[in-house]
Amino acid sequence: MRPDIQTLRAIAVLLVLLWHAGVPGVSGGYVGVDVFFVLSGFLMTQILLNELIERNRVDLPRFYLRRARRLFPAAAVAVLGTTIITLAFLPITRWRDIAVDILASAFYVVNWRLAERSVDYLAAESTPSPVQHFWSLAVEEQFYLVWPLLLAVVVFLPRRRWGFSVWVLIVMSAVLLISLAYSAWFTQTDPGPAYFVTTTRVWELAIGGLVAAVWRTWSRHPPGRQVATCLTSLGLAAIAISAVTYDSSTAFPGVAALLPTVGTATVLLGGPYVAASGATARLLALAPAQWIGAMSYSLYLWHWPLLVAAAALLDQQAVKWPVGLIVVGLSLLPAWLSLRFVEAPFRRRLPGHQQRRDLRKVGSWVAGYAGVSALAALAIVVAPTVLGSGGLLSPGESVQAISPAPEEARDDVYQRFYDGCDALSDNSLATVCVGGDPEASETIALVGDSHAVMWMTALDAAGAENGWRIELLARSSCPIADVIPMADGEPKQECSAWRDEVLDHLQDAPPTAIITAQVPIYPLWEAGRELSKEASEDAFTVGLEQSWTDMRSTGATIVSVAPTPRFVTDQPECVVENPRNPDECGEPASTAEQRTQGPVAVTLKIAPWVKVVDLNPLLCPDGFCPAVQNGVLVWGDTNHLTATRAEELAGPLGAAVRKTLSESKPKF
Repeated sequence: MRPDIQTLRAIAVLLVLLWHAGVPGVSGGYVGVDVFFVLSGFLMTQILLNELIERNRVDLPRFYLRRARRLFPAAAVAVLGTTIITLAFLPITRWRDIAVDILASAFYVVNWRLAERSVDYLAAESTPSPVQHFWSLAVEEQFYLVWPLLLAVVVFLPRRRWGFSVWVLIVMSAVLLISLAYSAWFTQTDPGPAYFVTTTRVWELAIGGLVAAVWRTWSRHPPGRQVATCLTSLGLAAIAISAVTYDSSTAFPGVAALLPTVGTATVLLGGPYVAASGATARLLALAPAQWIGAMSYSLYLWHWPLLVAAAALLDQQAVKWPVGLIVVGLSLLPAWLSLRFVEAPFRRRLPGHQQRRDLRKVGSWVAGYAGVSALAALAIVVAPTVLGSGGLLSPGESVQAISPAPEEARDDVYQRFYDGCDALSDNSLATVCVGGDPEASETIALVGDSHAVMWMTALDAAGAENGWRIELLARSSCPIADVIPMADGEPKQECSAWRDEVLDHLQDAPPTAIITAQVPIYPLWEAGRELSKEASEDAFTVGLEQSWTDMRSTGATIVSVAPTPRFVTDQPECVVENPRNPDECGEPASTAEQRTQGPVAVTLKIAPWVKVVDLNPLLCPDGFCPAVQNGVLVWGDTNHLTATRAEELAGPLGAAVRKTLSESKPKF
């Protein structure tokens, strides 16, 4: 138990907590996770390497058993607590997704689920999952699963000149370089998934492994006190600088993660050797830091579900920082209880150095934890099934007649797009989904962001009826306008490359018509800074006019689908809360449409040659936009049509497009 490691744990978890709470001044607090990665890589590699050197083997069952008994009990209790929080405080429309998230966290693959959902436009409109923070634990557990197996192979490598440490150093260096290069590339090309996937993070654990590989030599020839103090101070400064200067616009992890991770490594190298009476040593041994470090795991597990619950209670996407700070403070209580009555007892019962365990013991622990998580997920699924089908509501209150059911609305999408369509070329950001009549001579391209995807269900059916080949060229959160939008607080630089690829495709194979569908996304990113709302509106107008002009050069008829309304409240959630009168969820058309129409309307005046298809009168008859029309749930969130409602509009959309094409044909 090194005091410097406990302090690093405390720093790491506090940075994450303050960042999640939204406290000003720690915009890069997410680097706390990277500190944890380095610590995990160091500790796990040191344990395994010591066993290799001392016993000439790696006892894999014993290693996995220790990991299971160390991690699973506290995680299982946190999952049960999260289940109670979900059922008590979170909207029923989110329960099914949370149940799947819990199962994914149980098998430590939730990071890959989050990476996949980073391109899901309905997920982007949702508040975060209460087990979303399990993503970093999933990365670590995947590392724990594979890394001991690699070290076990080292036993069979020749060691006449090279010892185990050198082989570990070589293997870890290779892992580090490959993963870092991939991380740098993927973070630039697709930063959403890049943040979560294991392959962009393994190098951070490898840095810790490198420190472990050189540790025996380093400790035999330790640095002097002044050098150690310098290393430690520089390392702490690197972590602090990244925490206060990084923000949502930083391309992360990528090479930017080198600052906090290398900083952590230098603290590990210098921490044990600083002058015992110096200020640095006293800082590393502060009692509060030791206390927080000891319960950092449980604190990490518990703070996030409580923040999500607080946001739901206050009907906010995320709580304001004063409230967040209070919630984080309150999370100390369940974290301490978890440490005192769950973590500590099981830690004391960890198998001793001489004990042998077989994989059946490991399997029982894995099965136990997976079983608890599966039961928790099942309880959540049963609950929305019962409530959603009217089991706990009187017949007059039941919403089961609505299609799709509110709790299933987020899955009612044009699924082919989210299953993955064909790439336009190798290593292409752009994809194409072909629908309608694929063999037809006339091609209509539907281009834009998630709102283009939203209309594909209708246009697909209209194309099949009218003999049009439909090509969907879309990317979530990337409008076709020549702009860089912000998504989840980060600039989506890849939108520019995607737009260029789409325009090249349209130039190479000009369609009969190009239909664009998008709503303005604020704020926008320009010249290295985030624009204000007013500046973003102006930039969007300029960017959209530029893209329409570029498309016009293909000779195709350019059509814009009028932006659909946007609501203040999540419509499926509101319908569940108002089963007797879902009209309570709707809004006047003048209010709901005003939130999305502005810049597009202005651009249409600049580019009068763009044709307009406006189906809003069908969505908002008599000047009112309802949540439910004739038993059909109209909206999947605050602004996207359900596929069920979109399909009903195939006829009107097809007729409008047919009329536009007829009017655009030259008359002789």
